[in-house]
Amino acid sequence: MAPLYAVRTTGIVCRVGCASRAPRPENIVWFDDLRAALTSGFRPCKRCRPESEHPQAVFRADVVARARGYLRLGLSVRETAAHLHVSDRHLRRLVKQETGGSPRALVAS
Repeated sequence: MAPLYAVRTTGIVCRVGCASRAPRPENIVWFDDLRAALTSGFRPCKRCRPESEHPQAVFRADVVARARGYLRLGLSVRETAAHLHVSDRHLRRLVKQETGGSPRALVAS
């Protein structure tokens, strides 16, 4: 999990890259996980929602799961990508990020 930062003055813990206003560096406390931040008395940000799974991870897992189904039906990577409304290059990248392998390896698993 990515590191989180908490702001002493507001009592809020955010993901790195949150769209909220940047705090002053002297008010930041770094945490490796949300549990440690919560036990220290900070509450989750309502904007970036560090307590929920990251939206990109959810998207990636969904695309790879659906791609596995199409590929097992015998569709090519290009046809599968077209069904999923992504480019074949992006589909290969998502599969690599999620599984560490290629789309062919995804079918074999």
